[in-house]
Amino acid sequence: MADVTARDLANRLGISTAAVSMALNGKPGVSAETRSRVLAAAGELGYTTPKSRQSDQQAKKIISFVIFTEVGAAEQSTFSSFVLRGTESAAKSLGYRVLVHYFHGDRPWNEQVGLCLNDACGVILLGTDITESQRHAFCQYYSIVKAPVVVVDNFMFSAYVDSVGNDNTYGVKSAVSYLIDCGHRRIGYLRSMQRIVNFADRELGVQLSLADHRDVGLAPLQVVDLDISPDKAYEDMLAWLKAGNVPADAYFAENDLLAASAIRALQKCGFRVPDDVSVIGFDDVQICEMIDPPVTTMHAFKERLGQLAVNQLDYRIRSGDTLQTCRQSGLLKIALSLQLKERRSVRRVE
Repeated sequence: MADVTARDLANRLGISTAAVSMALNGKPGVSAETRSRVLAAAGELGYTTPKSRQSDQQAKKIISFVIFTEVGAAEQSTFSSFVLRGTESAAKSLGYRVLVHYFHGDRPWNEQVGLCLNDACGVILLGTDITESQRHAFCQYYSIVKAPVVVVDNFMFSAYVDSVGNDNTYGVKSAVSYLIDCGHRRIGYLRSMQRIVNFADRELGVQLSLADHRDVGLAPLQVVDLDISPDKAYEDMLAWLKAGNVPADAYFAENDLLAASAIRALQKCGFRVPDDVSVIGFDDVQICEMIDPPVTTMHAFKERLGQLAVNQLDYRIRSGDTLQTCRQSGLLKIALSLQLKERRSVRRVE
């Protein structure tokens, strides 16, 4: 279907070629319904962007930085701002401009795709919030994209796309092992109620660490489910404690916001951190140094994620690759390790 033209789309839909062109290029002048029909037909028929437009996009050297948001993990944390900072720094050094778009997973996707991709010669997608079920759906909508795509913070193993992310599983394995090495035997897990792919990978890390230390006399894992929103997480933890539950000796929290919220709730109920209860987080965002005690966490190299994504995207752009052709030269899945950042929220048991 590589020879499908704008005229073919126009004939198929019973509209003018001008309307097709405006819809495909994200220009004003057509309704949202028409734009949606054109994008859907283009994907179905395998419409290919003309070479002249590809060249024009390359000349403009615009990278579309798309923040996929639905669950709230990307919005609640400052994680995305650090990734964007690294993206903009690397892009500037290579002569690109970065345009930021928000892609809302709970809204119709058709029109958003066109708006996010207008004039972009490449796309960096911050996929923190993408759930397992959305992976395939997302790539279906991007089947009309003739620009390369690199996904950040979601490996998209089931999709043919380059990706850069944290080694969540082994980062968490290291975090929980650190708690055990500090002498703690009653381990707790502060788990987000909203499940994204990264959190599933982190949960696996918890289980791997516990399996590695099954011979040291660990108590059964205590799991406390909290809302991902900091205020609601605080309320959830507070309610759990006030219900008479006895906290574990040390908790791993799926991210720093959950860690900070849990610390506030523990302190509200009279528990001392880390003297009574230790807490370790994940990501190393600003909240870690804004509360007392400062949070021990696993440091993610967030700006580096953005830099690596730009470098890979630039390679794809210069190679003339598209989202569809990238697989022919081998896809990259880059996993960055994490680094323990010791502060004052974990106690070593004497």
